[in-house]
Amino acid sequence: MALPRSRLVYIAAVLVSGIVIGFAAMGRPDWQHAALPPVMWPIGVSLVLDLVIGQMAAQGRAEPLTMGDRLVAVLGAGLIVFAMMALGA
Repeated sequence: MALPRSRLVYIAAVLVSGIVIGFAAMGRPDWQHAALPPVMWPIGVSLVLDLVIGQMAAQGRAEPLTMGDRLVAVLGAGLIVFAMMALGA
């Protein structure tokens, strides 16, 4: 089963944001004690992208995201950030 382009772009963008956040937070272990630790930042990226794709889906230009898409993207990005911070510390 092939995923539509909008869903693939969403998943890829959130996973790439996890890599970027991981590199940014790797050398800063004090960020783990912030009010919102870097492991949670992919949720914000996901929210923004979800709003954009939701608007496009309402206009008929994209297929709406499923909860499975969101779960895979956010969980994967969070695990990437966690692993990078654990290995970089």
